[in-house]
Amino acid sequence: MITADKFLTPARELGFNFFTGTPCSYLKPFINYVIDTDGFDFVDSVNEGDAIAIAAGATIGGKRAVVMFQNSGLGNAVNPITSLTYTFNIPVMIITTLRGEVGGPADEPQHELMGQITTQMLETMRLKWAFFPQTEEEVGPALKAADEYMKAHNQPFVFVMRKDDIAEYKLQTKPAPSKKDFSISRTDHFELDYKSRTTRTPVLEVIQKSVGMDAAVIATTGKTGREFYEVGDQANQLYMVGSMGCALAFGFGLAMVKPNLKVIVIDGDGALLMRTGSMATVGAYKPKNLVHILIDNEAHDSTGGQGTVTGGVSFGTVAAGFGYPTIYSTDSLEKFTGMMNEIKNNNSATFVHLKTQKGSPEKLGRPKVTPAQVSVRFTEFVQSKA
Repeated sequence: MITADKFLTPARELGFNFFTGTPCSYLKPFINYVIDTDGFDFVDSVNEGDAIAIAAGATIGGKRAVVMFQNSGLGNAVNPITSLTYTFNIPVMIITTLRGEVGGPADEPQHELMGQITTQMLETMRLKWAFFPQTEEEVGPALKAADEYMKAHNQPFVFVMRKDDIAEYKLQTKPAPSKKDFSISRTDHFELDYKSRTTRTPVLEVIQKSVGMDAAVIATTGKTGREFYEVGDQANQLYMVGSMGCALAFGFGLAMVKPNLKVIVIDGDGALLMRTGSMATVGAYKPKNLVHILIDNEAHDSTGGQGTVTGGVSFGTVAAGFGYPTIYSTDSLEKFTGMMNEIKNNNSATFVHLKTQKGSPEKLGRPKVTPAQVSVRFTEFVQSKA
């Protein structure tokens, strides 16, 4: 057993100072110490998959990030680990606990199966892993091995933490009381019938023309990224090819560590429904440089046009409830164009809900640049900015 500082202090010396994740009783001393101690940033994530995406965005922005969660939540993180950090070569450190350890202390029944298969899952996902160091003497070599692996392979490294690996540490910092007064009203004002609305490509053209090379732009998975590439491939554009629903968490992580860079996330209704909770994270931290644009065509356009359930959803009201300071809503391309001109000068976390109809170019191709190539040039663009 070691105290939290015996691992975290040398980790910080290696540059690991951005932490995110979801709590676990095994991790309690670790998270508490990070929250209490200067030199660390901690973002509370609503789920484990979002934590991976937040850390990935922070890493692209130049931070070295650590994700912490319980092994029961490893399943939530499988998709962004295998289709975001792996695909785009983004190295993040992961610390997962081992609840339900075979031969270990008695635990709750819900941890039994995951305890048996945790390390097998890591190996199946081709993740390099090691047990968390149990003595102070083991910390240096363990961190050195993780650091060298991540630098050499640009892939995550996982520490598996067992019960009592970390000594008790009680949280000293008291959370600030919430001062938000909730006043929610419907903010969606739609004027056009479905078939009179624009499709997605003209919207993407407006975004690119308005933004130019002055912002980092993340396009969600599916046809959104493919169409954005066809509109015009640029180094400041990242096309998600998987990790459905993680575009907002990724953009949030980037926005948090690059506060002087405008970050625009282009989302889809199906993707946002999958991980709506990430809106709560944005609303809580309110990064002033983040713009979240939802193109809502009420369909899973990339998989054949099956309908989503957004026909009666007031996303503007949802955004207000989650705490976004600035909200726009329209189904008019002309009005959206005017909104984009305003947004360029906004200095608050902004949500834009645009209703469209489904449909895309008949011969829509796929990006001819690989995700790894996109990651390299996007990182260079981001880190070239002050």
